Amino acid sequence: MLLLSYLLIFLFGASLASGLLVCAQRLPERQSILAPRSRCANCHHPLSWWQLLPLLSYPSLKGRCYYCQSAIPRICFFAEISGGLISVSLWAAAKSAEQLIFTSCLFSGLFLFSLIDIQHQVLLPILFWPWLLLLASLKAPQLYYITAIVTGLIFAAFAYCSKGLGSGDVELLAGLALLANVDVINYLLIACLLALVSFPIFQQHKIAFIPYLSLAVWWWEIGSKLCF
Repeated sequence: MLLLSYLLIFLFGASLASGLLVCAQRLPERQSILAPRSRCANCHHPLSWWQLLPLLSYPSLKGRCYYCQSAIPRICFFAEISGGLISVSLWAAAKSAEQLIFTSCLFSGLFLFSLIDIQHQVLLPILFWPWLLLLASLKAPQLYYITAIVTGLIFAAFAYCSKGLGSGDVELLAGLALLANVDVINYLLIACLLALVSFPIFQQHKIAFIPYLSLAVWWWEIGSKLCF
């Protein structure tokens, strides 16, 4: 029964990730997430329902469009797998319904921001601020406003004097400082380490830092507790 529960949670997470990927692709372009139907980015042919099944469509199509045989971006399959694994980890680590609700909102937002950053290198205020206010309302008794303000000012000054971080990265770090107090320093250290380790592999000229920061938050808050 436990295995079945985890399987259902994994499938739910993969489906949610697939929907968030559509949002990440369309919202920065100011397109509706409801219409038109998903289509191939190369030949623009509308996709059938069976070509949109999370986890199944990518391997069944061998990573290529059914109509024009152009390669389907790997991020589509990777996002679905990641979404499923994250959902299972949140469920396994949750000690209460309140904690599960908070972490689900936290990582759904971070997941969406990561996908947008990978594809567009931007953090949309119309998504970020409602997300931050929602999390703040869920964790209001534990907010550390003074630390948040000081940390935010430090990162803002760093961004002004250096080109190392984008404005979206600074906003997200300041928001996490508001929610997590001193833990944001640990997030930043882990994220920088991950970025340095992965740089020789991916050789990015522009680093999308939000995915590294999101992974750091996940490891500090969820992964390390499950492993240790």
